[in-house]
Amino acid sequence: MARIESTKSTGLVCESEDLRSRALEGDPTLLNDLINCFQDDLIRFLQHRCGHTGDAEDATQDTFESAIRYLDGYRGESSLKSWLYRLASSACVKMRRGRKNDPKLHESLDVDKAERAKQLSQEIESMLEARLMPLEKAFGELGQTDRSVLLLRDGEELSIAEIAEKLDLTESATKSRLHRARKQVRILLNNE
Repeated sequence: MARIESTKSTGLVCESEDLRSRALEGDPTLLNDLINCFQDDLIRFLQHRCGHTGDAEDATQDTFESAIRYLDGYRGESSLKSWLYRLASSACVKMRRGRKNDPKLHESLDVDKAERAKQLSQEIESMLEARLMPLEKAFGELGQTDRSVLLLRDGEELSIAEIAEKLDLTESATKSRLHRARKQVRILLNNE
């Protein structure tokens, strides 16, 4: 009885002997059946071997391209599945070897890292400064007492009673000034 290699996603029965004999006869439709029979299995195999789904898919494509190129040299000494797995392993090794020698993937020593960190720090500082500018402008539009009330409450997190005592105000006046200052800042920020 012929061994069934794969019946995964397509419902196609992939009998080992049938595939082998079709390969030896040079059947031009064999490649489509090989793809249908083994593509999912090869991707799973290569995910473990190559370590990444995208790499596994690329290596699987390379495997089938190699199969097209070398199918006429297939002698039938092993199953087509085993032959494809050897091609797949080779495709993964070639992919890793090519990446290892790719200079774009290798960073220079610490000098480049330090420069990159400095540049990143400057970019973050510029972004923060740009975000804080409207807030500084809004605070500048407030009166001195309202600005103090807002900064002591929201910045220093003092209680209303503490702020009132510090600024020599009543608690109700402090609450009123805080409400007015927050409202004015919101309006100014929304107009920016």
